[in-house]
Amino acid sequence: MNRRANSKSEVTFHPMEADGANYPKAAVPLLPPLSWQGWPGRKHAAGSAFLQGAEYFIQSRYALAEAMRRAGVHAGLKVLLPAFHCRAIVEPVLYLGAEPCFYPVRADLRPDFSALSSMIGGDGAPVAAMVLTHYFGFPNDLDEAERFCAAHDIALIEDCAHALYGRAGERLLGTVGSYATASVWKFLPARDGGLLLDNTGGQPAHRSAQPLLAEAKALAAILQGWSRRIWRRSSLPVIEPFALCEQAKHVAAQPMVRASESGLKEFSPKLAEMAALRSSRWIMAHAPHERVATRRRANYLQWLEGMRSVSGVKPIFPHLPEGVVPYAFPLLIDPAGMGFHRIKTAGIPLWRWEDMAVTDCAISRDYRIRLLQLPCHQELREEELAWMIHTVQTLLTAPD
Repeated sequence: MNRRANSKSEVTFHPMEADGANYPKAAVPLLPPLSWQGWPGRKHAAGSAFLQGAEYFIQSRYALAEAMRRAGVHAGLKVLLPAFHCRAIVEPVLYLGAEPCFYPVRADLRPDFSALSSMIGGDGAPVAAMVLTHYFGFPNDLDEAERFCAAHDIALIEDCAHALYGRAGERLLGTVGSYATASVWKFLPARDGGLLLDNTGGQPAHRSAQPLLAEAKALAAILQGWSRRIWRRSSLPVIEPFALCEQAKHVAAQPMVRASESGLKEFSPKLAEMAALRSSRWIMAHAPHERVATRRRANYLQWLEGMRSVSGVKPIFPHLPEGVVPYAFPLLIDPAGMGFHRIKTAGIPLWRWEDMAVTDCAISRDYRIRLLQLPCHQELREEELAWMIHTVQTLLTAPD
């Protein structure tokens, strides 16, 4: 099947600003490796809508494409997307030949609904769907989004890639929109896994199983990561602030080709019809979800406490409400400093959404460079988390 058509409007993506090859290998895992602590878990303990009735895809971008297709998205229609985003939520729209329309977000990453209202109607193409992202595991403005979509007769799609668990009030994330998508591998030690909840009662579509060789390679990689974690307890780097800051300056000065891009880069149409690995489905069904939620919350709170003494930084979410299970710790840093390069040069793993689509949203342009996503996953050892917090404190307070 190939549904891709020419999109009405070309989307230009920002170039990448940093080359991972210029930085040392991370001293701490960015994603959770396999651990047998707490296995098998209680299936409903953590509060996740995706533990029952979800359809499995290789990654959530393909689940999102299917959600959009079921919502009637096709060439000649628009999809409302947040201006602050991972590139993976844009490419499904391009794949379906529709037109992405980026709505601005506020400093707390909630949609600017006054701007959204102006994007509906007029002489342009009709809007078929709106994607609402629950950033970093924190519920977005679901009530207002639900009212907005109902008033304008458009489908609401919850992007729960960062929110495998959690509630908005009394409702589980993923149960409010017509459709919801989530990611297994961002929270659990799986090699792939995208999830789709169809809250309209639609029938699941058949997806092709992956070859047995792919299954075997994935299982070997999971067990290898577990073995390495158990038997090779590596020492954490000793940070010499002056030397590391000088090294970071050298890395930042390395020439890099910064070319804007367009089209599909992370979406492979041939993978859109394939199911997640059997191992990913097994892990989702048997993981200790309650432990995952508890430890992620505890690690997030340690990050919050550790950053209180650091001037010039700001956690996007300075409070952790009951029921929220964070995906990462999002931290705003001083744009004028070398914080990103220092932290990455120290061996601390992090993400930054550099190659998002070019839009008029000032917050998104700012956060594209300033907002760092630091790990708070359940398999961080106590000494690893303490080392990361101390290192960030030291490097962000060191003089330029």
